[in-house]
Amino acid sequence: MYATSSTDLTPFPIMVCSKEGTILSVNSSFQHEFKVSNEMVSGEVAYRYFNLFKDLCITNSSIFIHHLIEKKQFFSTFSVNSQNICVNVSINESPLTPGEYWLIVNRCGECRAKRYQAKHKLERLNHAIKGANIGIWEYSPHSRFCYFSLKFKELIGLDADTSLGWLHFKSMLDPRDQHKLDVYLDDIFEPGTRFCLEFRAQTDGKERWFELSSEAILSKDNSYTHTGSLIDCTEAKETLFALHDANESKNIALDVGNIGNWRAEIDSENNWVWDWDSRANNMFALHPDDIGNLEKWAERLHPEDVDRIMAAVDHSLTTGELFDQQYRSILPNGEVIYVHAKGKVGQNRDKQNCRIDGICIDQSPIFKIQAELQKANDELEARVTQRTQEFQQAKVRAERASQAKSEFLSMMSHELRTPMNAVIGSLDLLTLSKQNPESMSLIETATTSATNLIYILNDILDINKIESGKMQLEQRDFSLTEVIDNVVQVFLPLAHKKRLNLHIYEDPQLPSLLEGDAVKVRQILFNLLGNAIKFTHTVEGKPGEIRLITNVAEHNDIIYKISFSIIDNGIGIDKETQKRLFTPFMQAQRSTTRKYGGTGLGLAISGNLTSMMGGEIKLDSTPDQGSTFTVELPFWRSKTDTTQLHAKLDKTSIALINISDDNTSQRVIVKHLQAEGAAVETVEAASYEAELIEVENIETESTKAESIKAALPCYDVVLLLIPSLSASQKILQTLAQSDINKSNLLLAVPRKEMSKIRKIIPQVSILPTKPMTKIQLISSVQNIIENELCLDLDELDINPLSVNSSMNTISTLQADVLVVEDNPLNQKLILEQLSTLGYRCDLAEDGIDGIQHWKNIDYKLILTDCHMPNLDGYDMTKEIRNLEQEHNKKAIPIVAVTGAAMSGDAEYCYSTGMSDFVSKPILLKDLKKIMDKWYSND
Repeated sequence: MYATSSTDLTPFPIMVCSKEGTILSVNSSFQHEFKVSNEMVSGEVAYRYFNLFKDLCITNSSIFIHHLIEKKQFFSTFSVNSQNICVNVSINESPLTPGEYWLIVNRCGECRAKRYQAKHKLERLNHAIKGANIGIWEYSPHSRFCYFSLKFKELIGLDADTSLGWLHFKSMLDPRDQHKLDVYLDDIFEPGTRFCLEFRAQTDGKERWFELSSEAILSKDNSYTHTGSLIDCTEAKETLFALHDANESKNIALDVGNIGNWRAEIDSENNWVWDWDSRANNMFALHPDDIGNLEKWAERLHPEDVDRIMAAVDHSLTTGELFDQQYRSILPNGEVIYVHAKGKVGQNRDKQNCRIDGICIDQSPIFKIQAELQKANDELEARVTQRTQEFQQAKVRAERASQAKSEFLSMMSHELRTPMNAVIGSLDLLTLSKQNPESMSLIETATTSATNLIYILNDILDINKIESGKMQLEQRDFSLTEVIDNVVQVFLPLAHKKRLNLHIYEDPQLPSLLEGDAVKVRQILFNLLGNAIKFTHTVEGKPGEIRLITNVAEHNDIIYKISFSIIDNGIGIDKETQKRLFTPFMQAQRSTTRKYGGTGLGLAISGNLTSMMGGEIKLDSTPDQGSTFTVELPFWRSKTDTTQLHAKLDKTSIALINISDDNTSQRVIVKHLQAEGAAVETVEAASYEAELIEVENIETESTKAESIKAALPCYDVVLLLIPSLSASQKILQTLAQSDINKSNLLLAVPRKEMSKIRKIIPQVSILPTKPMTKIQLISSVQNIIENELCLDLDELDINPLSVNSSMNTISTLQADVLVVEDNPLNQKLILEQLSTLGYRCDLAEDGIDGIQHWKNIDYKLILTDCHMPNLDGYDMTKEIRNLEQEHNKKAIPIVAVTGAAMSGDAEYCYSTGMSDFVSKPILLKDLKKIMDKWYSND
């Protein structure tokens, strides 16, 4: 009431509105002026009374509120009591209540309000044209006057302040389209004449399309003016071009694929009107006048298909379901074609089926091919059935042949190993007797030849196991350093004989134990190192060099990956041969077998064993330069707690004195010793010189010797690295003449000079180097600690050795070892071997004789052949085990000594009740191991 009474004090008509545009009240002057009351307008939305805002459609409310907040004056017609009154409206904030506005509404002249409304309509029109991205232009051919709007210039890529004339505009068009503007050169046009043309122009370096529209109007001076618009139609044009290209591509594809189009629409009388293109018409050999005649098309359908197809058409038209049918058609020339037709039904706005569009494809070539394919398939099935039967028969024959091969190899293994056992065993015994050098050389030659024959036999048996899938891997803890040492010791004599330099490197990070198949690893290294030695030679000016390098490639908490590299500077292998080198019975050249010998199985076996173990083998070789074989093998980390293993050299103090320049060997030796728990100190050769002699600034050979002598009492072991005899002869002579205790002195000397150095300084332990394995190093140091003299096998002269049977004689009143063997030569050999080892034996000719002997005498051990007449070793063992159970007797150890070496032979021996298995040929050392293991010395 306060607000109302306050506004009543003014003589001006005032309408009070909230900031939301709602009428709160009108004063008495307003009521009197416009014949309204507060009850009529209070609570109403104010903009509805002003026609200016009614014209603005859905944005009227927000625009009115914008006028309130901005306090913008406006002219409008005020609609009340069915009257439209022209008013001038001024807006001010209420001086009394914040958030309210006073609208002072005064009558004004009608023309003034209309001009204001027209101005606003024109502004809105300009905004609409600008928002629609439309340019406006005018051109009078008579006066050459032209006008181009700012948007027009913007569209064609000009700045707003750029002057633009008609000729300038024409020059901006693509030369191919400039002639289109010539229609505006005439001076006489019919009023209302309209033009619409399209042109191209370059804007921002890109070609764009524009549409120029105009209408001719007659001016007051009776001249014609063209006024119109410009729009950018590039997107529409590109879409049209793309659609045209798509239609063109579709038509080409339909032509190439011989695909016909067909369609039908329902007319105003609810009848289906059919149509199809010429491709479909030609497909059915119809006359051009038959297009759209469904009955003519139906006449072409095969009698067996016509009812089904017509029913399918009616079903699709009725239900709207997809039409998808295959049918036959008979052409006038009698040819039968196979057609696949598809059609989709369309609906109108009332969801009624009103059209169907589809395609038809002549699939006759496919059906023809299918028929031919079916015929070929039938013939193939018949041939497959026949070949399957032949294959089954061949498979049976192959299995029989494989079994026969295995049996033959097993038999040949036994038959070859049995006499070879006698040969090698006899030669083994001969080496223990006194022989002259000529005889010993002949014995060694015979032993080497016999051993090589066994190696060849083993290779043949191994490749047979691999190819038949019977080769099995063992997973046991083993020492890789022991395997490497074993391989090196075997090949050292051969390398020495061929005057080859053999170098060994073992990664100090190699673990003490790994889990894997040590036998297979040894076999791979045997084959690769053996080949390197076989195909490498020392010639004048080029010494033969072979390296065996072992590294830890990578490792984690589960697996170690070990890399073995065998490098030589031998004859090398060409690239073509490398591709087939791992094939069984394959060597680089045919002449290789004649010149170097061998079966060509070594690399095939190595490659297959590497693959079986999950590893990889690589070859890099150049003819006449040498070869590098690299084998990477994964091993399980040993489950044995290696931290609990006792270090072999725990707390052993070692002085390392290096009088050579080979610091690499020194570092490796130090790491190997430290890995076994030794405390290693590198000592200079003359570090004790000042205490021992008073000679200034002169380091002589004698002072170095005195330095070494001074170190001996201070360490458990003094390891002296000697590069050569010539560089250390005076030092060694000085040490030899000294009466100091040299029991803890270990000389690391080149292997080739050991015998010469031994003559200079006898009774001193020697560690051979070049090559040297970790096992040799550790064993030599251990021997020093245990006060044992270190002698390498190369230093031993076996000629004067003779057998002293009393060394191993076991006191027995009667024979307590039973030998069951049918071959006379092997009988004689094994009896001699056992006698040499100090055992007394009885002999049985076969299994029956063996059982009888066992029943009569309480033997401690039975050594039996497996393949014998009458009753073999397997059945004899079974019978003895049964008798032991029946009479509750203690089981006697039974060891198989057999020439069989096929996969499963050892397992079969164990399955029959045998205690152990040893393969012929058996050497004295192997027999001793068996006797030590199974003979019970009560």
